[in-house]
Amino acid sequence: MMKYTHLFWDFDGTLYDTYPQILSAMQHALRDFGLSDVQPSEVMLWLKHSVYDAACHFAPLVGCDPKAIYNRHHQYHKQDDSFLPYNGLEKCLKTLWEAGCRHYLYTHRDHLSVLQLERDGLWKYFSGGVTSEDGFPSKPAPDALLHLLEKHQLDPNHCLMIGDRGIDMESALNAGIAGAVFDPDGHYFGPQVSIVAKSMDELEKLLLRAQ
Repeated sequence: MMKYTHLFWDFDGTLYDTYPQILSAMQHALRDFGLSDVQPSEVMLWLKHSVYDAACHFAPLVGCDPKAIYNRHHQYHKQDDSFLPYNGLEKCLKTLWEAGCRHYLYTHRDHLSVLQLERDGLWKYFSGGVTSEDGFPSKPAPDALLHLLEKHQLDPNHCLMIGDRGIDMESALNAGIAGAVFDPDGHYFGPQVSIVAKSMDELEKLLLRAQ
């Protein structure tokens, strides 16, 4: 029997390869505030914390409120929905679903994330989820995960949060459930977990083997 049968999925950088768009939006925002020579690697380093952490890091360099950079980033980012699901995602979701797993979305994005999954024919594999519109505190707060556990009457011992950032794993730990890191580019830093995958195929196999 599989150990983890209820899987909570982050959206950005986990279900969908959105980092090229996130990076581009932040670079545009920083240029608007006079920072045009920041290396993409430095921007990405902070984005792997969170978009707001990146805004907080760069704001003092231009003497503005971090929320100004954060909001400008959001303006640029919402204009670009050209991102795609990671290779092998549908097979991974379907195989795990057929093996008895149930999938849930947990994202800081709004309901457009659900619409994106619907457009790509993937939402049919999900049993529910939480978006920013549900009003829960942001990760690493455990509130959203605890809500899903209670709503669906789930045993925490069989639940797993899948994400690409430290705050995803911290939210899992704070909610008393396990975490798995999806890290195709080797950029992860955060709490150590027992499951780390570089591809959807690898993630699928590791979860099927987990006992």
